[in-house]
Amino acid sequence: SRIYVRANIVPIMNESGIQTGTINCFYNITEQKETERALNRKAIELQDYVDNAVIGLHWVDANGIIKWANKAELEMLGYTAAEYIGQHISKFHLYQEKIEDILTRLNCNETLRQYESELICKDGSIKTVYINSSVYREDGKFIHTRCFTVDITAQKQLFKALEKSEMRYRELVQRLQAPLYTT
Repeated sequence: SRIYVRANIVPIMNESGIQTGTINCFYNITEQKETERALNRKAIELQDYVDNAVIGLHWVDANGIIKWANKAELEMLGYTAAEYIGQHISKFHLYQEKIEDILTRLNCNETLRQYESELICKDGSIKTVYINSSVYREDGKFIHTRCFTVDITAQKQLFKALEKSEMRYRELVQRLQAPLYTT
């Protein structure tokens, strides 16, 4: 078996300044190293989990600059990390008043839940999203947001189509010349 040790070696000198020996102290740090290795493994697993999550995640600092984004966020919008990270978040929002409202609310320590907004994709298309976000603070100081971005574009389009269909049905019923009733 093997153990990890921390060595503390001190030379022993005689009156003439010549080394005549050493004092060697070894401390068993095997348990500490195993704990460090387990923590590193968990950190790697957690980073992999976040980087490869199927939901878009990003951080924005107190100045509105994107500090980090996972693969799902980048793929959803079509940008590379270099094109997205380091930019002001307002560059990617269709309506500036919405991103201003989001940033104001987060600066006031409000937690956003299913805040609907529209994001501009690299190809020029628009994604309707729900934003769920809160601020990570250290000693009361705004460090960055924790934003979860859920693409609801397909659901929104389906809802609009359903509304349009219902409106056509109502118009048809109202224009009927014959009396109509339901029981």
